[in-house]
Amino acid sequence: MFKKHPKKLIALAALLGAAFYLFWPGMAPNLSAPPQLLLQHTASYGTDSANGNVVGIEPYMVPLDYATPARFQEKLSGYFDAAQKNGWFKENTIVLLPEHLGTWLLAANQKSRVYNANTTTEAMLPIITGNLPEFLKNYLIFDDADMSSASIMRTQTRQTADAVLTVYNALAKKYAITLVAGSQALMTPGIYPDSLSYGHGPIFNSSFVFSPDGSPQIDAIRKVHPIPSEAGFTQASDAEFLPVFNVGDRKLGVLICADSWFDDTTQSLANQGADLLLVPSFLEGTKWSAPWGGYLNDTPSSSLDWQQDVGAISEGEAWVKHALPARARKHGILWGMNVFLKGNLWGLKGYGRAIILENGTTHVGTSDHTGAAIYNLWLK
Repeated sequence: MFKKHPKKLIALAALLGAAFYLFWPGMAPNLSAPPQLLLQHTASYGTDSANGNVVGIEPYMVPLDYATPARFQEKLSGYFDAAQKNGWFKENTIVLLPEHLGTWLLAANQKSRVYNANTTTEAMLPIITGNLPEFLKNYLIFDDADMSSASIMRTQTRQTADAVLTVYNALAKKYAITLVAGSQALMTPGIYPDSLSYGHGPIFNSSFVFSPDGSPQIDAIRKVHPIPSEAGFTQASDAEFLPVFNVGDRKLGVLICADSWFDDTTQSLANQGADLLLVPSFLEGTKWSAPWGGYLNDTPSSSLDWQQDVGAISEGEAWVKHALPARARKHGILWGMNVFLKGNLWGLKGYGRAIILENGTTHVGTSDHTGAAIYNLWLK
């Protein structure tokens, strides 16, 4: 029979092959080996005067670290244990994690094809096909510039929000620390009775602060100045909605990455009395030594002096001259820290070096993009 219809046979085989490629998720991932920390550098600034401290963690993340929320927690616990061993967890300790650390929890609970993928496009395909009705619903209902990315994030928002709440609640309680939980892209982020997402509405790049009892505090921190790579699926917030958190005698403000380059955000926190500024960042694909390309999306309206530095100074020099150290000091804030996500996530490589502001003095970390780092800052 098939000899009479060779073209149909070939077409059927091609169709079955395409269907297999699209819908086969792979095998269960091999999680027998513990996550690798790749911790290359630790450093401490100042002396312990019993006034609290900030521990900034720059984890080195790979796709398999997100295979389950439990494995994600195990990976972070390794860095927390290293900081605790150094004697850096005290009363009123604040732990700072980097931007978009939690975003990739959208890939949790998948099969091996997701974690073995070389690109985000390859990795997201099994997630889409495995949740096709929900993905299509979000694709048709909402209108985002980057519909594919936005629809995946909406589809996985509840899973991501639940994992973030569970993991960071456990870490804050276990180590009795205040935790600035990096950031994650979530629909309608906030503090609700049983979740960190309302579950319907705009997506924000958001962070949360967890107290030592494990509870999230006040409200979500929503990014005000999204960069082009995230502007297609996240919405910009407003600086007036940035909260300030009380930690001991400190008033803590958090700015997500690019927000630390602007006066409106820093001024809003300073007006609320913030005296400590913490910044989670993800510098993807740009080396610290590369020529600075200027502001990526929004630009400061108050001054155009930065334009003379485009191409004339390095990316790292620009972070020091135009971001946390400069903005904080301008608005009377003398203490702060900026940490960066490291790793290789489906070809997305994290760069950057930690920036520490110690009573007005700037320090820059020495670790590069090939491993993790932990920094401690004693406060006065």
